[in-house]
Order: sequence, then structure tokens, then C-alpha cells
Amino acid sequence: MPMQAKAEGVKLFHAKAQLWALLGFVLMLLWFANSGTMYFMVAGDLLNPLDSIGFFKDVAMGSGRSGLQLVRSSQSLTVFSWLIPVNLCVAQFASERRVRTDELFVSHGGRLSTLYRAKFGVVCGFYLLLQLAFYGICITITAIQMGIAPALGTVLLFCAVSVGNLLVLGAFLALASVLTLWMKNHAAAALVTSILPLAGVLLYQVQYEDFSTQPLLIQLAAKAMPTYYWSRLCALNITPQFCVELVAWVIVALAVAAGLGWMALHRPDAGKQRSARKAHAVLRRREKSAARQEMHRASTFSAALYALCCTRLPGMLALFGLLCMAFALGVSESSIVDATWADGRRVGIFPGGSLPVGSAADAALGTVLSVGILAWIAVILVAVMAFHQNKTAGAARLAVAYGVSRVRYMVGSFAAETIMLQGWYMVLYFLLSVVTGSLSQPGRTAFFWMQSAWILQASYAAVWLVCRLCGSELAGATFCFVVTLAGVIVSVSASDPAAVSPLSALLFYATPMPYWLALGGGHSIPWQAVGYGAGVTALCLAAALAITTVRDVE
Repeated sequence: MPMQAKAEGVKLFHAKAQLWALLGFVLMLLWFANSGTMYFMVAGDLLNPLDSIGFFKDVAMGSGRSGLQLVRSSQSLTVFSWLIPVNLCVAQFASERRVRTDELFVSHGGRLSTLYRAKFGVVCGFYLLLQLAFYGICITITAIQMGIAPALGTVLLFCAVSVGNLLVLGAFLALASVLTLWMKNHAAAALVTSILPLAGVLLYQVQYEDFSTQPLLIQLAAKAMPTYYWSRLCALNITPQFCVELVAWVIVALAVAAGLGWMALHRPDAGKQRSARKAHAVLRRREKSAARQEMHRASTFSAALYALCCTRLPGMLALFGLLCMAFALGVSESSIVDATWADGRRVGIFPGGSLPVGSAADAALGTVLSVGILAWIAVILVAVMAFHQNKTAGAARLAVAYGVSRVRYMVGSFAAETIMLQGWYMVLYFLLSVVTGSLSQPGRTAFFWMQSAWILQASYAAVWLVCRLCGSELAGATFCFVVTLAGVIVSVSASDPAAVSPLSALLFYATPMPYWLALGGGHSIPWQAVGYGAGVTALCLAAALAITTVRDVE
């Protein structure tokens, strides 16, 4: 076991995942250092820690309570920072299966349980240490900005809250790792683990005021999500009963992860046979579709769309769409991002009609547009699942075998995936418009949909290009996370990024964030949205086709 742990440490040291982790935490530190007061998904009385939940930074809590302010601020970005270790831990476990080094280990007399225990210990330990260092730097930055030195009691409270947050994160990493072994698709596992905290927001933050009166099943479901523990720890809403619940959750989560992990490692090879049969079935469906009609652009598109519809993608998009609707309609008191630009415009993401100013029509439209920030999860889902399916089934090789050029095949696949993504977004947008009453202004609602659809298309085109350029769905998913995070960081760091530096302006307007923020505040930006969406889409498609042509020539 010690030798295997040492080997896993060497693999982690030489992996690109650690560089992505460091980059992600550096970006978050820049966000934290350059932002003022922020609070995410809060509820209750902000001034009283025992009557509030959420994630706070520099919240005024009355005189003589600066120590509590320090501790709260140090933990405020927990609402986002868990994304880095969870997704990279999933990627580490998926890479073991993808390159089949686990089979090599077994062929030399090793045991899979030993391999994955050592891997989890090393990977989880590394990311938890990074998270702890992140908390420490955050409290140091806050203390310097406030001009105070933390007292001993404040330091002890900080250590206790940090340990609690890390315990929850460690158990969550165990569940994410096991899901990766079960699903054998790191993109799907990352998506599932990303949805769980969102579900926690809907079940707890939204219901906080009358949570004790909710049915027992709802309370248990909320307490099964990590957000319940993070939001109370970060708000310092800590009671003896809560401490017992936290310890019990960690124990149960680790036990469930251990049981599922044992079953995943000891089940027969039926999973491999099912995967092979599934890949063969997709290949046969493409063959039948190609045989029924000549292989031109339309048939390539229809074959790709038919293959996508035969996967789990439509069902997963439907489930995620329901969660997006529940988020937009349920979170009524939280301004996820709220900023005022230099020209005086109030912009941001205001779910549930929480836009501070504006008419009822603006509030309804803001509710509909608030799911735009979550649409990047759908972008990742469509891009990585389509790329994984094509790579597994050998769809490109089949198209070439039927006399279709790779360029024509890529255009057809891109069109099919675009129709899948945009169709999902259109249905979601329409349903939210009906529920909120935004359809009372059909022209304005459709106009805003057109603008948001173009922004979504630009995000998808960028991820699509990165997946094919790097030959990895992990690269595309990570790229989308980093770009979205960078846009949020710059948007809350300065009211006018162009006044800070040309680099900050370039970084800001190269991401979809400023366009989502403007639309979320009820501001129409038709030329910017269409120009950005069409320009990025055309550029990414042209780059992918040029790279494919060059590779074919070589």
C-alpha cells in the first residue's frame, strides 16, 4: 500500500490535473482579492449567524464582531471552490480506466481495491490541502484589508469551520470517485455531482424560512446534499444538533461510497460487454441510416441526430431542464451576481424575479433569463457526450468508409448537436415564459431568446472545438469551467473592466459572461449578442475544419 501510494503521488505530480487545480484556485483568489461585499444563496437574518445560512464576504455583522466577519469571509467562495477538486478528482479516476493502467496493475498481481484506495487517498489528500491553503490565504487577505490581526478564538473558529468543510468535501469526493467507477464516463459523473449541490440549494435555501414544517422526506433529502452543511458552516450557523448531523452524514457518505466502490470493482465484466454492444448498436444504426439514403449533408446530419437521440442525452437534458426551472422559480431572494457597470446599468443574474429594480414584466423576464448561467452545464453535457459517443462508435471512420469527407461529416455532426442543444434551450425558455407570464410580451420575450441563444451557441462552439483540438472531452469541460469562472471573476472585480487594463477588458468580453449579465438585468444587446455568437461560432467551426483538413493531408 505505501509503495502504491508513492506511485500514485508520482502520477499526480506529472499529471496536468494538478496544474488545472492550481490555475483554478489562483483565479478564485484573484476574484476574492479584488471583490467587495458578496453573498451567494443566503437566507435568514444576516446579522445573526444562528439565524442565517449562505456564503458571505465582508458582511457587516455589527460592532465588535470582526472575528466572525473574518471567518465568514474566508469560507465565502466554498459555494464555487468545490467544483475544482470534484471535477479533477473525477478526471483522475476516469483516466485510470481510459488508459487501462488498472488492467496492467492487475496483470502484475495487484488488486483493484488497493489501487483505487491508494489513488483516492493521494488525490483527495492533495486537493483537500489545496482547499485548506485557499481558505488560509482568503482569511489572510481579509485580515489585511480590514487592518486587524485575528485573535486566538478567531483562529480556532476558523480551523473548526475549515475542518468541517473539508470533511464534507472529502466525503463528496469519495461519492464522485465511486460514480466515476460505476458510470465509466467522467463527464456524466461530473455532471451528476455538480447537480447535487444545486438540488441542495432548491431543497434547503429556498425552503429555509419554513424548513422545519416541510415533510420529513424533503428534510432528509436536503440533509443528504453537501450544500446543507456548507451553507450552515460558512454562515457559522453551528449548533450541537448540526454537528451530530454533519458527522453522521460524513460517516454514511463514506460507507455508501465504500459499498458502491466494492460492488463496482467486483462486479463481472457485463459492463464491458454492455458497452461493446452499445457501441456496436450505435454503429449499426448509423450504417442503416446511411444505407437508406445517399450520404450527403442532410443524411449525415440526420444520422448524427438520430444517433444522439438513441443515447441517454435527451433524458439527462430533460432532467436538467426540470432542475433549471426549479432553480429559476424557487430561488427568489438571492442575487447570484449583482453588479453596476460604469454606465449605471444594473446587471447580473437574478433568479426567481429577485431583480432589485424594474417592473413585474422585467422580473418575469429576468426569471426566464436566469437559467442562462446554468446553460453551460448543458453545453458541457451535449459536447462531451456527443464527442465520447463518436469516438467510441468510430462514427468518423464509418463516414469516411462510405465516401464522405471528414469535413462534411464534422459539419453534419456540428449541426445535429446544435439542434439538440438549441431545441432543449428553446423548450426550457418557452416553458419558463409560460409559467412566469413573460409571454404576455411575446415580441420582447422572443427577442431576448434570440440573443441568449446566440450566446449559448458561442459557448458550445468553443467547447466543441477544444474537444476536437485536444482529442479529449475533459479538455472541453475544463475549458468551459475556466472560461465561465474567469468571466465571473472579472465581472465582480471591476465595474468597468476596460478601465482596469486592456487585458481585463479582452478577458471579460471574450467570455459569454458580460452578455449573460446584461440580458439578466433586462438590457437588450442585439448587435453584441449576435456579433459575439456568430463570430465565435464561425471562427471555431472554420478552425476545426482547417485543422481536420491539415491532418488529413498529413
